[in-house]
Amino acid sequence: MTNSLSVFRVQRGSFVVEFALVLVFFSSLLGMLVNYSVAINTKGQLDRVAYSLATIVAERRQLFNSSLDVCFPEQAGDCKKQAEEFYALVSASMGRMMSNFDKTKFGLRIEQVSLEKKGLNEGGSELEKRYDRIDKGTIAQCNVTTEAQTMSKSDAKRLLPLTTRGRRLPLYQVSVCYAVPFNLLGVTSGEVNHVISTSYAFARV
Repeated sequence: MTNSLSVFRVQRGSFVVEFALVLVFFSSLLGMLVNYSVAINTKGQLDRVAYSLATIVAERRQLFNSSLDVCFPEQAGDCKKQAEEFYALVSASMGRMMSNFDKTKFGLRIEQVSLEKKGLNEGGSELEKRYDRIDKGTIAQCNVTTEAQTMSKSDAKRLLPLTTRGRRLPLYQVSVCYAVPFNLLGVTSGEVNHVISTSYAFARV
């Protein structure tokens, strides 16, 4: 009888341990699924914002009779103003889509590649690659790829459309990112995953 009770207690203890291990595994799995769902949903919202802003930047000439350039390097005030306006626009859009949107977790980068004619001392001209960038928010914390910055002049010549007036239209790269918890441990420890979305557009005239 004593032996039977001992065996029963051992089996019951083993069952409790196994149940606890299974419970921890499935709880972790559920937590990861929930947070990955949040990340995927956030990615969809960022895709929409990046595409919309890239379209607005590309249509600035038609919509607002504005310059094709998003920023003038020689005018620091103009760059800061453009960054503030674009950031306010996309932040407002994200706020409408996300009830718990936090601007301190959001970053924006707008890059422009263009080709401009540069006069030569002996006469004539040649095309020179120009690269401009606007950063705002927490974009520095995100690992954003910069194809626009690393593009060579020869690649730009092949890629940028040529107008009837002989000017190459600029290429815009819009990148947005937002920090979301990576898993349940991330919720409590502050560990986050930066979800990034990028969209491209050529200027339209």
